[in-house]
Amino acid sequence: MNGYSTQIKVIGLPILLHSAIVIAATVLSMYIPEQAPAGFVNPLLSPTYPFVEKFIKWDAHWYTYAAQQGYDSQSIVFFPVIILLLRGAGQLGIHVGLGGFIICNLFAVASFAMLYLVLRRDFSAKVVQRALYAYAVMPTSFFLNSIYTESIFLTLSLTCIYFTRQKKWWLAGIFAALAALTRNLGIFLMLFMLYEYIAEYWQQRRPAFSLLAFLLPPLGLLAFMSYNFWRVGSAVAFINGQREWGRQFEYPWVNMWNNIRLVEANFPHVQPGVLLDSFLVAGCLAALLSMSLMRRFDIRISYLIVGWFWFLIPMFSTTAWFPLYSMSRFILVIFPIYVGIGRLPDLCFYGYMILNVVLLSLCTIGFTGWHWLG
Repeated sequence: MNGYSTQIKVIGLPILLHSAIVIAATVLSMYIPEQAPAGFVNPLLSPTYPFVEKFIKWDAHWYTYAAQQGYDSQSIVFFPVIILLLRGAGQLGIHVGLGGFIICNLFAVASFAMLYLVLRRDFSAKVVQRALYAYAVMPTSFFLNSIYTESIFLTLSLTCIYFTRQKKWWLAGIFAALAALTRNLGIFLMLFMLYEYIAEYWQQRRPAFSLLAFLLPPLGLLAFMSYNFWRVGSAVAFINGQREWGRQFEYPWVNMWNNIRLVEANFPHVQPGVLLDSFLVAGCLAALLSMSLMRRFDIRISYLIVGWFWFLIPMFSTTAWFPLYSMSRFILVIFPIYVGIGRLPDLCFYGYMILNVVLLSLCTIGFTGWHWLG
């Protein structure tokens, strides 16, 4: 019972800290005039509680619109798990915005619990609690509370990793498939599973029926491609639709340089999300490099494989107006970086916490006031 209480404390305190910061900042934002909506606003979405409406911004309008109206050639770029969850809430008679807010916040709580369960297998209670605190105050962690995929994707991904570590391959494959149907980066969990399988069974050289579980993530993606073809006439509509959003291929170093130039050219009138992208991309790159090259961090290679893929793949995508488009949000789910932060010396860790409490507060106020932050 004492151990269970300790787990509740280790998981619960970071959740309480995160919630206190986000709630306080959101209440404060109610006294600050919002700027005019700069993105798509769902015309089908009826009003709900003012506090909840503060979190229905930017992509949240697209998710609720797709749940109410169904996919079209532009909304098909959004993967289906969150759409289906929102539609399910609507079928139960719950306001789709309120239902989405509740669902994403429940997954946010679950993401803390799963992060604890995954990390506790390899690290001390102190490192794990620090990692949870680092996650709790990440400047873009307010996305966990909005109607976005971050909380859902990370929870499903960590559940896949948890079952993989327990060698429950079919359960791991199911959750990997669900993660891949939440966000395309979930497909790389197949590589994580494969690495862990080889590391476990390579010496024995005994292929097993459970290897078929590794096919579940690509099968999930194939199912979505089939739906794309049925719905809009192209199996890769979710890829082609990115062009309508202005996305195009570019090398990561070019995107980083263009983002720096954009900040320099428009400062101090640059969108806060552009500044945040530069700051968090640099920080994430430094963290991944440090953990990959320095033994003191002692993190599993398979975790670093996931972290690098989740970091690098979005870095090859850009737009003319936001060179590091949404990277500050994508970095939120790269869980290995929280281990690195948790293993920092005390002075560095507490400096990170103080700085990020301030940044999370400011970012929450900005996002709830229709400023673009990822």
